Amino acid sequence: MKMTSRSLASAFVLLLGSVAGISTAAAQSLDFQNYNVIVFGDLNTNSDIEGRTFVGNNFTGTNSATIGNRLQSVASNDRAFVVGNDLVAGNALHLQGGSLYIDGNANGRVTTRPVVADHSIDAALAGIKSYAEAQSQSLMSMASDSIVTLPSGGQPGPLKFFATGGLDGLAVFNVNAAQIFNNNFVQQMELILDANTTDVLINVTGDVNWVGGANMVGNFTSNYWQAHTLWNFHDATLVDLNAHQFNGGILAPKAHVQLDGGSIDGLVVADKLTATAEIHLPDSNASLTAFSGFTAPVPEPGSAIFLLAAGGLLFIMRNRRLMA
Repeated sequence: MKMTSRSLASAFVLLLGSVAGISTAAAQSLDFQNYNVIVFGDLNTNSDIEGRTFVGNNFTGTNSATIGNRLQSVASNDRAFVVGNDLVAGNALHLQGGSLYIDGNANGRVTTRPVVADHSIDAALAGIKSYAEAQSQSLMSMASDSIVTLPSGGQPGPLKFFATGGLDGLAVFNVNAAQIFNNNFVQQMELILDANTTDVLINVTGDVNWVGGANMVGNFTSNYWQAHTLWNFHDATLVDLNAHQFNGGILAPKAHVQLDGGSIDGLVVADKLTATAEIHLPDSNASLTAFSGFTAPVPEPGSAIFLLAAGGLLFIMRNRRLMA
């Protein structure tokens, strides 16, 4: 069977098993498609998150926020909001669909949707985080086949990502964070695609402090490419987007992601997240998919099938490097 970039993209899928008091139907996969935000530590927001949200530790924001704006049609037992410890005391949180599954104290902050005690979250968290970190490193090891051009001659100008898709449709960039996000000569970022490209992986080295007025334009802002572009901040401990609008999925398993204005249109996987602005699902229609380019079901850690799946990813990557 031909392995495509979507097979390669077994990059991050783990199953949250059912627990006592929760029906089998309530169990669902924790993956790039199902969740809009996956945070291993604390989440602090006073704004909106359109899709499903997983928080490994505490939800620390004390102001009102809205979770699951686009989840009104999901089942009442949907794992729309999962919290591994507490909702710290504060104003009401507006969960728009599904249920809150929580291992700690909800402090009365969710009153309009079911609240379910779930003591399986901590047991799954270490495996989820270590798998995300391992896959981030594996994706970073892929050979680049696409190029970036920077403004030249000491003059402001556009930064252009020229995507060259391989036989599997995946275009891979390896870039330095400072050149992209801490470059006052960059006026805008453009994604230029060849006919073969179906998915884009941008491996970024270093911490991010996005300064200046540059924004992502063109293909970066389309629904399709927001759901089929993955920014892999493999070694970052800080991804500070300031007040910019960010497009595409963020895989930053070691980083504190910060957003103070603008928005994020796509998936966020991070160690911590602090946001005073909205985090959107990429597609403005009825789709609940947060990320489409890198998805495949992988059983929960510890099973032989999981190990085979992880080995399969490495096999695909070795083949990809040989083909490059």
